[in-house]
Amino acid sequence: MNAEPTVIALVVWALVFGAGLAGMWIGSRLPEEHRTSDSRNVVTISMAMVSTLTALALGLLLSVANTSFTTNQQQLMSTSTDLIRLDHLLRFYGSDAEAARGALKGYAHSMIQDLFPPIGDQRNIENESTLDYMASAENTVALLVPANAMQRWLQPRMLDIADEIVQEHYALVKQRLEVIPMAVMMLLLVWLALLFMGYGLFAPRHLTSAIVLLLSSGAASGAILLIIELETPNRGFVSLSPEPLSHATDVMEQHPNP
Repeated sequence: MNAEPTVIALVVWALVFGAGLAGMWIGSRLPEEHRTSDSRNVVTISMAMVSTLTALALGLLLSVANTSFTTNQQQLMSTSTDLIRLDHLLRFYGSDAEAARGALKGYAHSMIQDLFPPIGDQRNIENESTLDYMASAENTVALLVPANAMQRWLQPRMLDIADEIVQEHYALVKQRLEVIPMAVMMLLLVWLALLFMGYGLFAPRHLTSAIVLLLSSGAASGAILLIIELETPNRGFVSLSPEPLSHATDVMEQHPNP
């Protein structure tokens, strides 16, 4: 789903509402023997089944998309915590670790620029130069020569936290992959179109019915919009918060390099 979520939602709205109008048009041309109470009952029961399937699918997709969004936000919070922890240990280690601290700060600032660039710029979560900062910090820590028992205790712990940050970085990149397959979204669109066509089939042909179909199809497309927004948390109206990373950089800047 490379198109903008708003465009996709508007297309869904138009198609579903068009299906409802098509149902009203078909209903107005049905022979009288096809408009009996028995025919209405068959349509009503069939649409109840489709409505149930559609509601279940929408609920499931919203749950999956929300889980994906929450996971992304939790990863940012975890990365922020690990950045603060690693910076604290590097300061505790001593002046030999200042080069690693500088690289760690560079990673944090670059990560913010990649995920939350100025308005109009594109996000670049796969920026290799950002990860180079983290690799430099990790290599510097690995090459440190501990001079006492405390530094020997700190070094492996700093390497473990650095490795966690790298893993979280790649996990965040992986989350860019589509969680919800396009085939599922297309099937949902077909169900919605079928459902609204059934609604319009025996609906009274006047302005009130058309407005109700318009608003109902808009609500359905709004649900699709929310699903896509949650599935793509790096852009759109529903996006990740930069506060965790900003807090981490603020904490690190409170202790500048000597």
